[in-house]
Amino acid sequence: MLSVAIAVEPPSESAAARAITQSCEGAIGEGRCHDAAELGPATVVAWYSLVRVGDPSAPELKIEFYDRSPSGVLIETRALSFSERDTAETRWASAGAVIAAFVAAREGAGVAPVRPQVRPLPPPRPASPAHDALAWNVDLALFAGPGLDRGAFRFGGLGRAYVALPQAPRMLGLLSMRYAERADALALTWWSASAGLGARVGGGTTPLSAELTGEFAFERLLMSAIDPLTGAPVEAAQNRFGGRLSVNLALKLVNNLAWVAGVEATALRPSVAITVADDASGRAPTLTYAFSTGFRFSGGGN
Repeated sequence: MLSVAIAVEPPSESAAARAITQSCEGAIGEGRCHDAAELGPATVVAWYSLVRVGDPSAPELKIEFYDRSPSGVLIETRALSFSERDTAETRWASAGAVIAAFVAAREGAGVAPVRPQVRPLPPPRPASPAHDALAWNVDLALFAGPGLDRGAFRFGGLGRAYVALPQAPRMLGLLSMRYAERADALALTWWSASAGLGARVGGGTTPLSAELTGEFAFERLLMSAIDPLTGAPVEAAQNRFGGRLSVNLALKLVNNLAWVAGVEATALRPSVAITVADDASGRAPTLTYAFSTGFRFSGGGN
């Protein structure tokens, strides 16, 4: 009658090896299953079974069947799964029964395989979907353009913030703030805030991007001068409302920094005529334009 040697890895589990051997012999008969640690070097067996225990509390153990010795050909590998309620004795008995079933099937002795109750491992939990980061840009730039229908240009600075949703990275929402002055005997100051939407092409893996934006704009125009007749200071202010259309180009310089330049057209009402005493100093027109250049800082999904 052919026999099988049984070893347990790690070797420190000697009690487990004895329990598995006894379970195996209880199924196919005494003298058929041997503890490998007790066999002499000249002992010949038909199969060598290696039971890998790992963590004794783990819900799974593996049984490897080799031809004659652990250095022989690997014939088959079987894995047994257990619940937390199964005791160590139950696990060793199941392992012995599986080894006995293997020997009986290979030998063809007619011993019915004893199949332990194998519980499938629960399916792994699905990975949580990764959330794409919100893409954003901040522009800091200088701009210049006519403030009145005559005279010098106004100069100032602007801050502009863009946000693009991961689901629609080419669509933009934006907010901007502006401040400009014109130095002259007639001191003029412009404060402006605007918000709107836009569309972007390029960017991402390409160094160049462009966007077209439209905004609703609010502007407060402040005026101060000295009355030439009385020498007294004269001040006035006017709120204006309208819209702005802009086209901007951005060229990436380093990872999160780009150079940006643009041109814009703004329509605001009312048109404001400015007169100091009897001197007509000019008119803040309904339609005006400006040029801008500066830097763009990017983050999030960009």
